[in-house]
Amino acid sequence: MSPEAGQVLFAAAVGTLLALAVYRLARRQKLSFRYTIGWLALCGIGIFAGLLVPVFGPIAKWLNISPAALIAIGAVLLLTTICIQLSISISGLQSQVRRLTEEAAELRLQVEEGRRHVELE
Repeated sequence: MSPEAGQVLFAAAVGTLLALAVYRLARRQKLSFRYTIGWLALCGIGIFAGLLVPVFGPIAKWLNISPAALIAIGAVLLLTTICIQLSISISGLQSQVRRLTEEAAELRLQVEEGRRHVELE
């Protein structure tokens, strides 16, 4: 078996295993539908990335690196982009939680003041 064929099979196997793991997490409701679709799409790209090794060959040769390294660099850039997007989502959720906590504290204060006002009458 040629090294290229081994790389194709390895990429497909890893992508398939990751897709199965994502599917199991989704079935257990550990991942929302939105993130499940995103991760499954990424796994699909990983499964078929090995087939793109010959396509990336000329670009990799021009950059003086192996096609597998070029695909790995692309994967790292894609994962970095996903991490940034998830960080943005988490930051938004933290803002919402902070706002809701402040509103709940204000409502609790209003209820306590209302009870005190009723007790005084």
